[in-house]
Amino acid sequence: MSKIRSISLLALSLSFAPCLASAATTTQTSVSGQPRRLAQAIDFELKEKGFESALVIDAKTKKVLYSYQPDKKWPAASLTKLVGAMVYLDRKPAWNSVVAMSKADEVGGGRLRVNPGAKLTVRDLLYSSIVGSANNAATAMARLSKLGMKNFVANMNKKAKAIGCTQTNFYDASGMDARNLTTVQDMARIADAAFNVPEIRRAATTASYTFKILNASPKNNLHTVKNTNVLLVEDNGLYVTGGKTGYLDESKNNLIVRLRPSAVDRSKEVLVVVFGAESRQSLFAEAERLARWSWSAYDWSTPMVAKAYGN
Repeated sequence: MSKIRSISLLALSLSFAPCLASAATTTQTSVSGQPRRLAQAIDFELKEKGFESALVIDAKTKKVLYSYQPDKKWPAASLTKLVGAMVYLDRKPAWNSVVAMSKADEVGGGRLRVNPGAKLTVRDLLYSSIVGSANNAATAMARLSKLGMKNFVANMNKKAKAIGCTQTNFYDASGMDARNLTTVQDMARIADAAFNVPEIRRAATTASYTFKILNASPKNNLHTVKNTNVLLVEDNGLYVTGGKTGYLDESKNNLIVRLRPSAVDRSKEVLVVVFGAESRQSLFAEAERLARWSWSAYDWSTPMVAKAYGN
């Protein structure tokens, strides 16, 4: 399980290498300074109903290591919250300022279980949105931005476009609207940008977060939100440096996760996107399988790759 810490910021605008056409067609060559596909490496085994689309890139050099249906549009579900968080933080809210929840924030789905009028800090609101994936917290950030809901969503779309997304469009801030469509390619760009915002990265690598409702009685003022990213919260030897889950009936189970083989191995960080897994169990199993396949199928040991990683 990862620990909250500081990581050097990367450029927000990505230029990924051309995505692979299918799971079976992976390159044997490499641009200088990028991980090289090993000649003896076998192709990733695509399981029936494993996922609808997927992408793996090297987090530092942006080389595409694996892709399956990278241009397939898919409901973003709660992965939407990463963009909303970036737009809200662009407004530079005071981190410890006190805000209040509103009845207007209730949009259904997973929520922070507090009454309208409950007071908490901006930090608590962000962590409730990213760690707990609370839809009312994400909607509250849009409301409190002073942009108005329509303009807030417009800014989300502008943010996505500025990052380099070409097949993404949002209609709400929480991800409850199934018209929020994206692709694994675009979501990788979004996640790379979001996880390199320190406040979002810390939330996205926090297993659980406890805070106080400031105007509640002492007996009822503590709330804890827990991260639904199994790769982060379970002791599996992996080291997660960012992650977000998402689910809608129309979208099934989705995950974006940035991770390393271990806390000490900084040279093999990958960003994995999985859309449309049939179950939560298969979602995390497929994401881990994709990461471990990438680490076994590619060579990160060349001097140019080591230089890219600062080694």
